[in-house]
Amino acid sequence: SEYVLMTDSCCDLPAELAEKMGLSVLPLTFRGDSDGAKSYHDYLDGSEMSFDAFYQKMRSGEKFVTAAVNVGEFQEAMEGILQQEKDILCLCFSSALSTTYQSASIAAKELQEKYPQRNIRVIDTLSASLGQGLLIYLTWQKKCQGLTLDELAAYVEETIPHLCHWFTVNDLECLRRGGRLSGTMA
Repeated sequence: SEYVLMTDSCCDLPAELAEKMGLSVLPLTFRGDSDGAKSYHDYLDGSEMSFDAFYQKMRSGEKFVTAAVNVGEFQEAMEGILQQEKDILCLCFSSALSTTYQSASIAAKELQEKYPQRNIRVIDTLSASLGQGLLIYLTWQKKCQGLTLDELAAYVEETIPHLCHWFTVNDLECLRRGGRLSGTMA
């Protein structure tokens, strides 16, 4: 049966490519200390805050905090797809770095009870940024070859342990401020 690839904005894919691939992309959110309680959605096109503006603010010392996609947001997006009588393969930002995977799993479990005839698979990619994006791109290529949802999920699970990706940062200050590293480790 027909199915949709779903992910979150941590995949960092270009918006045009995500659209071409027909992805359902749920945005994480972020807020800076100069904006008070105002949160921005991390859309792949940077429409709520441009990438240039974000990095300029970071370079000038602004502190940002991020928030995962929550259960309600996943439920709403998933239910819209399920109501179209389509299944879902959801590939999430690493559970080691975010609660996004857990939120998607909870939403899927609850919706599976409501839509028992539908197939909802949620996979922890164990990756982030363009490492996650690369896995999604490879998955989409396989989907285009006509794999069923279950075949594609098996492909993803086989591929995850073989996908290596690295990233670098100019310094560790942003990781420290964001809570990814303690002051001592930084």
